[in-house]
Amino acid sequence: MSEPTPPRSGKAAAAAAAKTLLADRIALVNTLGDALDVHRKQDTAATHARDAAHQGAEAARTAHAAALAGGWTAQQLNDAGLRPPKAPRTRQPRHEHTPARGETNHAPAEPAAPAGG
Repeated sequence: MSEPTPPRSGKAAAAAAAKTLLADRIALVNTLGDALDVHRKQDTAATHARDAAHQGAEAARTAHAAALAGGWTAQQLNDAGLRPPKAPRTRQPRHEHTPARGETNHAPAEPAAPAGG
């Protein structure tokens, strides 16, 4: 078997080198695209799992409330290992800027009117 002959002209050599460089770069973006596809699928699965967990926790809290309404005490249920999941935290609304010590929250005073006028 004979080895392929190297390109004879500068143009052919440049084209061959460009093809090699492009093939390497295309392989990199293919790998990146595959990784992003996997990430998106995993992120979607994680979102669905979180949603299912929230729904299950809400159902457990509702059942716990029904047990309490049905005559069980919280202590009895806790002693039996039947503690409901904690309710999700609610976000506090953002508060406006609180002035630092010595700082006022007032608008600057209007300049005094000229005397005699």
